[in-house]
Amino acid sequence: MAASKGNAAAAACALVLVLLAVGAEAQGGGGGECVPQLNRLLACRAYAVPGAGDPSAECCSALSSISQGCACSAISIMNSLPSRCHLSQINCSA
Repeated sequence: MAASKGNAAAAACALVLVLLAVGAEAQGGGGGECVPQLNRLLACRAYAVPGAGDPSAECCSALSSISQGCACSAISIMNSLPSRCHLSQINCSA
């Protein structure tokens, strides 16, 4: 059961990353440059769940290759999703 939850969480993270890539492009992420950059983050999907180990060199390389504009667009999209889904904003501060 735990492995199933981990696989589901990894799949959900991968889906969010792909959606962010598409959304960043739709918001003017730079003429097609954001989609390939953010798609590289799929290498990080196993590390985007609670309890994951340290990221691989491939994940770190993918993360370092993302431009500031694409990263900011993706973060902006992620922050806007709850309100666009008619949900309360998520507050992660203690």
